[in-house]
Amino acid sequence: MTTFNISLTDKAFHHQEHKEWFSQLNFYQDEIKFFQNELLTVLHEHNNHLSIVELVDEYRDIFMKKLRQIDELRMHIILHEKTLVKMADPKMEELWEHSEVRDKFTEFVQEFELTKGNFKRFAAHYD
Repeated sequence: MTTFNISLTDKAFHHQEHKEWFSQLNFYQDEIKFFQNELLTVLHEHNNHLSIVELVDEYRDIFMKKLRQIDELRMHIILHEKTLVKMADPKMEELWEHSEVRDKFTEFVQEFELTKGNFKRFAAHYD
């Protein structure tokens, strides 16, 4: 069994990072709402072109998946935050790794930024 030594400074850093991640996730969620409205605009202007309708549907599915991923990330962050709050003693066995949450968050951001760039090109082309 591994024992982790987490100082109050580390806890404060993790808490601050969680707040920043929540803020970013809220921003991405708002962006997705904007993108979904853009999809409706493209759909209304090109509803008789099957290939464009299929692309709109594909992006709609992608954005729904991203919203689910945002919810999952929030859950992971909340669970880690609760773990940190319960730590009265800076030494705690089986501490859930903060780096795991950071890795998931970083991967989400990278994938989201790629999707966003692709979507903006699509929307600009058909808007």
